[in-house]
Amino acid sequence: MINDGQARRIAMSWHGGQWSNLYSFGSSGAIIDLETLRNEISQEVQTLPIGIERRELLALDKYVRTAGNRPVMPDWSKLWDETPVRLENC
Repeated sequence: MINDGQARRIAMSWHGGQWSNLYSFGSSGAIIDLETLRNEISQEVQTLPIGIERRELLALDKYVRTAGNRPVMPDWSKLWDETPVRLENC
């Protein structure tokens, strides 16, 4: 599974603006409405061909599904990980 820094980087790369669930998650680590966040990720996945970007979003979906609803995460804004997502993380 991807780590917190990778999850934050992916969310911040794909959010649809400051009012989106991906932006909220990427900014704070909070997952307030898991279903809505997963739907937003799914909409992005459906627009992409098979490849690294799609893999990253699928890995992010697995991460948030595993994390479940949660409050703001302390020091979340300090996290960032450029490590590429491996195929087995999806």
